[in-house]
Amino acid sequence: MSRYTLLLLIVLSSTILASCITRDNENEQPYKRPLEIVKLSDHSYLHVSYLDLEDGRSFACNGYIYANKGEAFVFDTPVNDSIANQLIGYLQNDLQLKVKGVVISHRHRDAVGGLRAFTKANIPSYASIRTADFLKADSLIISHPFKDKQVLQLGGSDIENYFFGEAHTSDNIVSYIPEERLLFGGCMIKAEDADPGNLNDANLEQWAQTVAQIKDEFPDVQTVVPGHGAIGQSQLLDYTVSLFTPEDDTANLE
Repeated sequence: MSRYTLLLLIVLSSTILASCITRDNENEQPYKRPLEIVKLSDHSYLHVSYLDLEDGRSFACNGYIYANKGEAFVFDTPVNDSIANQLIGYLQNDLQLKVKGVVISHRHRDAVGGLRAFTKANIPSYASIRTADFLKADSLIISHPFKDKQVLQLGGSDIENYFFGEAHTSDNIVSYIPEERLLFGGCMIKAEDADPGNLNDANLEQWAQTVAQIKDEFPDVQTVVPGHGAIGQSQLLDYTVSLFTPEDDTANLE
């Protein structure tokens, strides 16, 4: 699968939102950061929006777009509603795609920060019932929650959403596109050499086990999209398992 053959850069004003990064004393002043849309194949795009950290760095947050026969599903929203509106407009007006839904991987703001824009545009939303319950406290509504597995259709192709267990959060899901052999892992899956990130809502005892189940379920996966950092192949699943395997368990495997 080719990478980075298309790059759309849109400079926008937005606000700091909570993410999978642990940050103290968040700066809530407006800032400008880009939205990037990267074409991976004829059917796949990466959307990347940015959070501003106090040390001056910008932190990239990945989302995914699956397009097929004039329709599209978005996986995780950009970090706020303003950027989400730009993404929706680009898909509808520039790519001439009907946005059939948005799939939310978990409750953190780098996955759900732009949900209100999708709701206002009458675009259905899909997520774990666990995520839906968390979001109610912020008056955010998931229109189509599911318990453990949900199969959606787009242009005759399946989209499979799964809750395998707790990891980065207690509600995190993954989405698999069989026709693309692509897994969108969200913040549960780490890019190669990434650090553990925000562990405030994590289940460290179960994380490795959950990802190991995912690897077993999708032995033919070719592309893995993590919540942050570079996309890769199944080695991202292996790396995530090793990152969250307790040292005692690792020693027992040697």
